[in-house]
Amino acid sequence: MLSVPAVEIEVDETERREVLAGIERLLSVGRFSQGENVERFEAEFAAFTRARHAVAVSSGTAALELVFQALDVRGREVVVPANTNFATYVAAERAGATVRLADVDPRTMSPSEDQVRAACTPRTAAVTVVHMGGLIGPETDRITAWCRSSGIALVEDCAHAHGSERDGRHAGTFGTAAAFSFFATKVMTSGEGGMVVTGDPDVAEEVRLLRNLGKPEPWVSRHTRLGWNARLPEIAAVLGRAQLTRLAGTVAARRRVAAGYAEALKEAAAGEFLLPDHPYSGYKAIFLLPPGGNRGLLKGALRERGVQPQGEVYATPLHHQPVLRDRYPAAEFPGAERSCADQLCLPIYPSLDDERLAHAALALTAALAEVRPHDR
Repeated sequence: MLSVPAVEIEVDETERREVLAGIERLLSVGRFSQGENVERFEAEFAAFTRARHAVAVSSGTAALELVFQALDVRGREVVVPANTNFATYVAAERAGATVRLADVDPRTMSPSEDQVRAACTPRTAAVTVVHMGGLIGPETDRITAWCRSSGIALVEDCAHAHGSERDGRHAGTFGTAAAFSFFATKVMTSGEGGMVVTGDPDVAEEVRLLRNLGKPEPWVSRHTRLGWNARLPEIAAVLGRAQLTRLAGTVAARRRVAAGYAEALKEAAAGEFLLPDHPYSGYKAIFLLPPGGNRGLLKGALRERGVQPQGEVYATPLHHQPVLRDRYPAAEFPGAERSCADQLCLPIYPSLDDERLAHAALALTAALAEVRPHDR
């Protein structure tokens, strides 16, 4: 039986040589923190996203928290989609904000303008949009315009959106500031790490201060802010720079796989493959099942056919997380609940060839015919 693994990791030999050469140079110089690799990575990432400023930090979570701190949300509210990662929530809370949740449209994985507006109050300092699986929501421009007219900062969580664009604008350039992640599972990775991008020089400068214990001069122990250590190591920047040079090709290959799935599954008896109407990162290949679609049984049926599905974007909405349940005891966010419960993520990676793609699509088609909604 043909086997389709959930993930297939390949390291390009040219990339390997570049990384090793970069590490050799790093070892010869002996400056492992706050050196030229981080500076160049920032400049190169800003150029790639067409942002004015990019600031490298220790993780995507740190990037979000530093943005919220720079925006001075303490004592106010931050709106967060209910279907996102816990990191989005905890970053706002650690910055001193109260978090309000917004519902989403499960077909886009993102909130609409009306859903954002319903979640806001006079105390709202910032709205967060999350480009889930790399998909930029269709109402992002409208949300951006409404936030601007309302005096509310728009923060983009771009952890999945390296290479995603809508209407000629790269993810991360719609709002006041954005956070990218370079965690091990992302489209490009430095193992751990993150990047803040912004068009606001004041936000960029504040993030630079806060990531380095509030020191205006990186190597002088004079502190003007209550910052903390959120620096990106030089060795992580070496890895990030090597991956960034290949990101466009990586994203194009992932989009090819996503388009193949969309074509192969367009006649599926139930459900819908979520191929966005804009170029996206291809971080996830999301098939939205019909309500009550028995994801667990379908995943089992796929494995029996040699297809290992990937993990969900996020399987549990925030208000159902054990640590947050008591805060939202009567909350109902049906769109977020469906987007978490009824998504099934197919294998997607650059080396997935047409034969294995077709096998995975046929396996899902057969499984959908075999497993009926609400079957036990």
